[in-house]
Amino acid sequence: MGLLMEMFRIKDLTPVERQISEYVINHIDEMSNIGIVELASKTYSSPTTIKRLCNKLGIESYIDFRVQLSKEVENYNKLTILKNSREPVRKHDSLAQIIEKVSYTSAKSILDSKDLNKEEVFITAIEQMKVAEQIDFYGIGPSFLVAKDAMIKALRLGFPAVCFDNHVEMMINARMSKPGRLGILVSYTGETTDIISVAQTLKINNVPTISFTSYSNNTVAQLCGTNFYVDASESFNRLGGMSSRIATLNVIDILFTALINSDFDEYADRLMKSFVNSGHFPIK
Repeated sequence: MGLLMEMFRIKDLTPVERQISEYVINHIDEMSNIGIVELASKTYSSPTTIKRLCNKLGIESYIDFRVQLSKEVENYNKLTILKNSREPVRKHDSLAQIIEKVSYTSAKSILDSKDLNKEEVFITAIEQMKVAEQIDFYGIGPSFLVAKDAMIKALRLGFPAVCFDNHVEMMINARMSKPGRLGILVSYTGETTDIISVAQTLKINNVPTISFTSYSNNTVAQLCGTNFYVDASESFNRLGGMSSRIATLNVIDILFTALINSDFDEYADRLMKSFVNSGHFPIK
């Protein structure tokens, strides 16, 4: 995880340490020229407090802290998104402000989620999907829509797949599942009661599972064998899943694109066959 993302997420900070962290984030472009004494003066803190913050971030010295920051500054577009996504939508915002804030928040969520998932996890998930006798997708509310999108992708690639959002149907299917099948569970919070019940049942039946949840110590991820994570900074007053939905869809798109490229000729042929107007589908 990058240093900036860690600064956004770290919880165990004193008010002064949080003030230093926010100053650094808001003045990231200037940090290469600010020494520890100057930073202490600008944040009404002390060099000792700054060093303590560095240690909490897993960095030994302020010099190393500045070096890591300078490396991240090179990715200017991402830093711009990170800075502009910090402001929530407010009651009297103009339409232009709403467009900018929602767009930057979604972009930030995608970028953060990219850094949360290692290549090894994608490789494991692809291997599990290839050997599964059937892939079962589970989700509730907005997460069901994400799961449904993934199920359609699986069908297009020739995998037997179903998708459930009804508690009774989910539990019947989970209880009847055998180890040869694969369960894919989508829950942003990772604490959705129905999805936890499914995860528990699949675990009892020794069914392999893949989860898509927020980056947190959540119950669904603890119960599943393979875990994908998305940014966990959804607004408290969100209209259902917003940036989290976009980020999860992006991770799923990465997964299926990587799956296709693992045997491109075979899967390209399946895509051609499953496309309604296959004669007009330009696959090269």
